[in-house]
Amino acid sequence: MKATDLTTSPIIFDPEAHEYLLVGEDFTYTAYSGVTSILSQVLFPSKYKDVDEEVLARAASRGTRIHELCQATDTIHTDRRGDDEQYAPEVANYELLKVSNDITMITNEYLVSRADWGIASQIDCVDSDGNLYDIKTTYRLDTEYVSWQLSFYAEMYEAQNPTLKAGKLYAIWLRGAECKLVEVPRKTPEQIEQVIKAWQAGETLTSADGDDIDRLVAIEERIAILKDSLSELETKRLQALEPIQAKMVEDGVKSVDNPRIKITLVADSTSTRFDSKRFKADHSDLFSQYSTETTRAGYIKTTLI
Repeated sequence: MKATDLTTSPIIFDPEAHEYLLVGEDFTYTAYSGVTSILSQVLFPSKYKDVDEEVLARAASRGTRIHELCQATDTIHTDRRGDDEQYAPEVANYELLKVSNDITMITNEYLVSRADWGIASQIDCVDSDGNLYDIKTTYRLDTEYVSWQLSFYAEMYEAQNPTLKAGKLYAIWLRGAECKLVEVPRKTPEQIEQVIKAWQAGETLTSADGDDIDRLVAIEERIAILKDSLSELETKRLQALEPIQAKMVEDGVKSVDNPRIKITLVADSTSTRFDSKRFKADHSDLFSQYSTETTRAGYIKTTLI
């Protein structure tokens, strides 16, 4: 299959306002809703609740840039790792995933819509077999969310292309040196219709605000996002300190006082650590003689999957 086999949607996407618009003959327009906003209202109302807007904006900017670099490899078929060294690992892994799985992308940001729903969205990638892909760069891959997202896309893809069937649905997760290609299940048309009816009625289909497990998942996701943001800021902090440290060493300066910050150069030091493992192996009797047994209280552990 080629890109020319796909039908073009009449919807126009305004990237600055992030709006999907159907422009009429008299130049009036009708706004269509995106799948992301619908899922946020109906199924995942607590997903990014209480996360600082600046943190979300920074994550979105990072994701957009990686999308652009990866998709450039599809459209101009050249290695784009050199365009932005910061995201070279993600671009390299994207290329590797395509090669190792024999994937040929035929179009990117393919806009699909359904007039009867009043919904439109862009599919990140479509391959030559009609498989649909969504690229994720988040702290963790939420396969349930991607399953809903791509299932909506598949329904609109088939409605817009009556002679074609959507193939498999895949999430491409790119995170530094880590990468995954994960097939996600397709929701049934009945499940999709249920979400649409709830959206149109202004309702939710989850008890995320009242159910203990759903509330815990939402909190854990927010913690993960904040930790990820802190890690990125710490990397930038170390990068900013490098030239300052080099200058301080060169000038023999131990501290720099600024009205807003004090920078202190801490010299190398040595410390002594007791190797208890080695001592136990060499002197098991003495180790037992001086060991004290303690009981640690049990606790509950959570792991996002």
